[in-house]
Amino acid sequence: MHHRIVSTVVVIIVALFAIASLAFTWTASVVSPPTDRAGHAPDNPHPPARRTDACLECHTVEQDMLPVTHRFYAEESCEACHRPAVRVLVPHTITMGDARCPLCHGEPGRDLGIPESHLRFETDQCLLCHQVDTRFHNREPGPAGLSLAYAADIPHTISGIFQRCSDCHFVEPKSTLPENHRDFIDRTCRDCHAFVP
Repeated sequence: MHHRIVSTVVVIIVALFAIASLAFTWTASVVSPPTDRAGHAPDNPHPPARRTDACLECHTVEQDMLPVTHRFYAEESCEACHRPAVRVLVPHTITMGDARCPLCHGEPGRDLGIPESHLRFETDQCLLCHQVDTRFHNREPGPAGLSLAYAADIPHTISGIFQRCSDCHFVEPKSTLPENHRDFIDRTCRDCHAFVP
C-alpha cells in the first residue's frame, strides 16, 4: 500500500514537471521577441545620441515595449542583436517642432501617415528616430494630408452657385470629398485643383 502511494506521488510530480515544462516552452514562444523573416531581431531605428543610448529608459516590460524574455538583459547587450536601421528621414524643415507632426502624419490611413505601430508614441518623440535630411532642411512641407495621387481639374465654373466648394463637396452624409480632405478649407482647393475653362 505504501509503495502504491509513493508511486502515485512520483507520477504526479513527473506529470506536473512535464506540464510546467510545456507551459514554460509555450510561454517562451509567445513572449519571444519578434523577428524578421530571416530570424533576425528588429533593427534599432534610433540614431546614436545621448537621448537614445539608454534603451531601458523607454523600453520596459511594464509598458509593453520590451519582451518579457529580455527583462534580465544588460543594456549593453542590446546592440548585439539589434542593428542600426535605415530610417525614414524628414524631407523638410522642422522649425515647427515635433508637436505639429500629427497634423500631416497623425492618421495611419492618410498618405504619408504614420504606421499604426507608432500610435503609442508621444508627438515629442518623433525626432528621436527621424532626423532631418540635411539636403532638404530648408524645404517647407506640403499641405497636410494631401494625396500623392494626381489632383483632378475642376470640371465646372467656379463662380455663382459654384463659388464655395464645400456647398457641394463634403464628407458626410454622402461622400463627395475624400476623407483626407475633411479638414481643408475652401480657399485651399485651388492649391491643387486647377480650373480649366
